[in-house]
Amino acid sequence: MSAGDGERPPPAGDPDRTVLKGQRAPDGRAPAPRPGADPFAAAETLASDDPGADARQRTRAGRVLGGKYNLVRLLGAGGMGEVYEAEHVLLGVPVAVKTMHPHVAILPESRRRFFREARAASRLVHRNVVKVLDLGGDEDGGDGSIYLVMELLKGQSLGALLRASRELLPLAEVAALFADILDGVGAAHASGIVHRDLKPENVLLAEQDGERVAKVVDFGLAHLDDPLDAGPTLTSKDMVAGTPEYMSPEQCRSLAVGPSTDLYACGCILTALLQGAAPFVGLPAVELMAMHMFSIPPPLRRPPGAPPVPPLLERLRLDLLAKLPEKRPESAAAARSRLDEAMSREAEARRLPARKAGAPLGDRAERAQAWPEGETAELAPVPERAVALLRLAPAGQGLSEACEIGLDAQGIHLAEVPDAAALIEAGLGVAVIDAGADVEGACALLEALGRAAPGVRAVVCAAGLSSDRMNALVAAGAADVARYPVAPDALSRKIARVVRRGR
Repeated sequence: MSAGDGERPPPAGDPDRTVLKGQRAPDGRAPAPRPGADPFAAAETLASDDPGADARQRTRAGRVLGGKYNLVRLLGAGGMGEVYEAEHVLLGVPVAVKTMHPHVAILPESRRRFFREARAASRLVHRNVVKVLDLGGDEDGGDGSIYLVMELLKGQSLGALLRASRELLPLAEVAALFADILDGVGAAHASGIVHRDLKPENVLLAEQDGERVAKVVDFGLAHLDDPLDAGPTLTSKDMVAGTPEYMSPEQCRSLAVGPSTDLYACGCILTALLQGAAPFVGLPAVELMAMHMFSIPPPLRRPPGAPPVPPLLERLRLDLLAKLPEKRPESAAAARSRLDEAMSREAEARRLPARKAGAPLGDRAERAQAWPEGETAELAPVPERAVALLRLAPAGQGLSEACEIGLDAQGIHLAEVPDAAALIEAGLGVAVIDAGADVEGACALLEALGRAAPGVRAVVCAAGLSSDRMNALVAAGAADVARYPVAPDALSRKIARVVRRGR
């Protein structure tokens, strides 16, 4: 773990559940970086629900854990526990010690997660993974806390570097750091470990032999093939875990995860390295998850005068951010090989095809299926391209009249139909379901449409849209979802994407 971040006040809350409350972009895209701007400045974490945690953090320094590790100073704290700089009392070796809050350590699932991280990390011996040295339990004071001992690194997290940087990192430095991350992730995958919570805060930067080295840390959410871990998975069915800005589409849907899940997160990290922020930021967690599942990765936003991103590097970024796991690079090693090619002018000249004038690599036309020839992104007026509207919410409680007027101004005309039969009879291929709080009713309607008219694509607008409710709608057949209150601009983009995808 890193000692460099200890000079700043430790963040409050659980770093495993980061919530960004920065500048809100209507479409969830990262705002264009500004000179001197801090795109990570508003990062917050969920606070501990234990009122005595702060007091314990102030008094734990100076204690000796397990008779071996003297806690010197607090490096960071969260809702789960703290990380201390410590010293082995007999050997005098400096180490980092991660402890759990006692009120957390008494929970079997929390202890299981802690031991999961220890087993996962202890199996990895690699230059780009933080080394685990010991694991133990401390009975002093009767609090029954447990601790994890790791190598102590001088440096800071990648997240701290991005927060402190006034300008974007040089492309050569981006490539070097990203290569280290891919190597560390590849080593984990080779040992049967999927991290599942990769993000800049879980990448530590250490100075070794005069150079900056990136090391992957915090395997608290990791999934590993381990016979000692035969119990239920840490995140059970229908439960979502991770950091919303860096979660893969399959994580958002609570589906099975594999190495490609980490590769998607690597694509998000590469985006943060290249523009200073993840692909989608500034929205509530559920809306961020919907963006990961349904929205095309937006173009990079770099300030004027910034060096252009090599075309093959942009292509790698977009491939890592593919919605389907099978569309991403087959492994971290394959992604690393492509990274090396992307930064090589000779390889770029060999790999890039001849291009039409005025069509730069990474243009939106390459990332999304084009509209049929002769059509535009605006939907034609009723009745040629009507969008059906089915209401489950009482009039006046769902989509507002202002929203409908806003859609109409953009050429999207909602034709209200009383039921699914009327929609099918009208032959309308795209529908908006105004569900209100009736998510179960919307799921039943979607399933009925799927049986009777599988070609109909539906965008569902709903209230109280938690991750579980959103996943239920997607499983029932929703092509996209929107959370109340629904803005016309956001809904029009969702409708346009559904039409383009032809889902």
